[in-house]
Amino acid sequence: MKLALAATTALLLTACSSGLKVTESDLQHHHWNLAAIDGVAVGADIQSDLEIGEHFSINGQAGCNRFFGSATLEQGMLRAEPLGVTQMACAPAEQKVETAVLNTLTKGAAVSHDGKQLELKGKQHTLTYELADWMK
Repeated sequence: MKLALAATTALLLTACSSGLKVTESDLQHHHWNLAAIDGVAVGADIQSDLEIGEHFSINGQAGCNRFFGSATLEQGMLRAEPLGVTQMACAPAEQKVETAVLNTLTKGAAVSHDGKQLELKGKQHTLTYELADWMK
């Protein structure tokens, strides 16, 4: 009994310290609003969101333009390439957000989430999204 308890405790500690593996089903069918880039809050006047749907389709608003495409999740890395993007002119603040979002998605980012917050950590930027599902 003590051996089983010790083994279970060791397994739980290992799982907690290494983080749980994020799967496609963890991310699918959710809507996320961008809250911060590199730890700095995104202004309320800038709308940027992300949805991951059936067959791991991905779409949203990057800053001022809409994007859409397919994503993959391999070894904890989310990547969406190629992405289709509308081509409207953006204000400078929107363009800065848009560039960070599109670069992070197309170049790939390590994914972590706790159910209410999604973090995409790319080579240049860390995007923090908050869960904003359409239906709860």
